[in-house]
Amino acid sequence: MTIRTVDTSFFHSWSRDMAYVLGVIASDGCLVEHPNGLHELDITTKDYEWLYQIREVLKSTHKIGRKPRGYRLQIRNQTIYRDLIELGLTSRKSKTLRFPEVSLPFLPDFVRGDFDGDGTVWFWKETRWRHTWQLAASFYSGSRIFLEKLQLLLQRHAHLSPGSLATFPTVFALRYGITDSLKLCRWMYYDRAVLCLHRKRKKFEDFLALKTNEGGRQSSTPPPCILTTDQTLATV
Repeated sequence: MTIRTVDTSFFHSWSRDMAYVLGVIASDGCLVEHPNGLHELDITTKDYEWLYQIREVLKSTHKIGRKPRGYRLQIRNQTIYRDLIELGLTSRKSKTLRFPEVSLPFLPDFVRGDFDGDGTVWFWKETRWRHTWQLAASFYSGSRIFLEKLQLLLQRHAHLSPGSLATFPTVFALRYGITDSLKLCRWMYYDRAVLCLHRKRKKFEDFLALKTNEGGRQSSTPPPCILTTDQTLATV
């Protein structure tokens, strides 16, 4: 029998990568309880390369399996499971998830992980207005209280507006327009080297490239993934 290994100390202390992976688990992962007491972490996504990066950060040798809707990483380890519970995650969390007590210096990393798991960013051409290219970003969750806390933290620490919190039959959505989406981008991607789902970051970059080419109106805008001011986080 193959013995699978993982860095059991990964969630013991805060780091950029730890906060990011915690955000991914809060959105795209689940904690599974088994009757035999051997509980596990399960992360499922359609992005194999991204899941492979997460496995590498965890120093895991667990197999990435194939599922009808994507790829799946299962880590059965009691220490990892217990640490995630102590950090505020729960099993069957989709409707009851609360925002974990994230160490504030690593809040952008946690939010980026959550966004990569259950967020969307898109742009489109709107011919009715002078500034034709429009941008929007959204976070989705089955838990309204999670999004309400996220909404508050983004106002305080990323200096976003309240955005709009919408209710759908099976999910809630926290949405932002063009100005807030660009602020969110620069806040989350404060360094080119941060762990992220590259196709989502590229959406922001593609949008700014289009706006720059649209008559040069945003030629003075700094690159979307570089923080241009000191990132000082206040206490909640």
